[in-house]
Amino acid sequence: MNQTNHQRHRLTSLSQAILAAIASTFGVGVKVALADPPPTPPPETKLPPVFCFRFTDIKAVEDDPEGDKFQLAFEVLNWSNQPAAGVRIALNQGTNSFVTDGVAPSFAGAGVDGNGRPNGPDADPLPGNQLFTNAGQVVESTETAIQWDATQLNLNTLTSGPIPNRDLLGVRRRNTPGACALVPGCQVVGNSNPFFGTPQVADWETIDNGNNVLDGFIITVDDMDEGEVISFNWTLLGVDENPIGMPGTGNEYGFGAVNIARIPINEDPDSDFRIFERNTGVERSNRLFAENSRDVTEYSVVDYDTTTSGAGGFAATNAVATETTASTGGDELIALFAAEFGAGITGAFLNPDDNIFNSPVNAQLVDYPVPEAPGDDDNKLPGDDDNKLPGDDDNKLPGDDDNKLPGDDDNKLPGDDDNKLPGDDDNKLPGDDGNNPQSKSVPEPSTMAMLGMTAIALLGYKRQRRS
Repeated sequence: MNQTNHQRHRLTSLSQAILAAIASTFGVGVKVALADPPPTPPPETKLPPVFCFRFTDIKAVEDDPEGDKFQLAFEVLNWSNQPAAGVRIALNQGTNSFVTDGVAPSFAGAGVDGNGRPNGPDADPLPGNQLFTNAGQVVESTETAIQWDATQLNLNTLTSGPIPNRDLLGVRRRNTPGACALVPGCQVVGNSNPFFGTPQVADWETIDNGNNVLDGFIITVDDMDEGEVISFNWTLLGVDENPIGMPGTGNEYGFGAVNIARIPINEDPDSDFRIFERNTGVERSNRLFAENSRDVTEYSVVDYDTTTSGAGGFAATNAVATETTASTGGDELIALFAAEFGAGITGAFLNPDDNIFNSPVNAQLVDYPVPEAPGDDDNKLPGDDDNKLPGDDDNKLPGDDDNKLPGDDDNKLPGDDDNKLPGDDDNKLPGDDGNNPQSKSVPEPSTMAMLGMTAIALLGYKRQRRS
């Protein structure tokens, strides 16, 4: 990684405040938007809310001395126009947006957990899900990119093949009921005529109950400290091993960008944070995390392959989990995460060589300002001293008084009048008799105009008393 780039993106006081805001969604409900930005629906057809990507389990890696290494399992849903036979992810520049220790997070391995959530040899499918086994394998794993073959084995029919599709963008015009019928648990509400109603999914957990889903894709991330983000572009590949969609070609359900952040424990900020301008902010709802997997309370019971390789270098046996020691951990929090998925967007690749399909970039990073160090003055001239006290004059000579008026004598005592004759009383007002008991000193004015106005007012007061 480029160390200079890491330092440029160092965590500043402002970015710390922004990152603390990640946890704002602790108590926030489900967002209305299905993803940010949502795909463009067919004319006059309302698309039901869905998700394309969801983390199903996160566990800490045991015996990691830094405590910043995690295994993340995720599932993908195929709402595109063709079956998906592969999944590819690659880090984008959002990963460098917030770096707390000078080292950005990176991939440290990949694997396949055939039975899905939770990570490990024994698992039951998520409630309502069909019995699918992930029979795919890793075909590429580097610090910045991972690619899998995606093979769905149906345990009911004992048939295998690519992930089937449910084409949400292929429904015809004015066919909201047809789009709703593709999503398990969807109902059209709000109008007696369903063609003019609104599709609604009462329970997020039903969305991945169809046949267009596959769980068990595993990534290991390292150097994931509190306050840091790992951001990657996500692409479904067709049976021809080409992307199902990319910017400018439609099929927004075939690609997107994923941001996942490790948030500080025991902080309660009050606003969202974003990586790309088109994002809406990370959240912690179950549309991004299955069964509270955002709260990490256990260490993994398995090891996954951590060998890096170019494309086409893995056998399936090298990519699957092998059981190690029993999991440790319980109810005590080890780490907290928040995430978001943006359908139809692609960020600039962290490693340009990972853009093997020449995908256009259509997502720009949020330009967070980098605060200057305390005391820095953006408007100061060269040679100005950042450490001077307030009121210091960069151009004055030693011994000059910052508060004196032009012509003042640096050596005079407070209250001395540069223009008075010897014997004059510094405390009397113009026209006062030095022996007048009513004479009194006045506060030092900030300007000559205020001095004149004060003197005139007090002189009038004295004349009134003498009359």
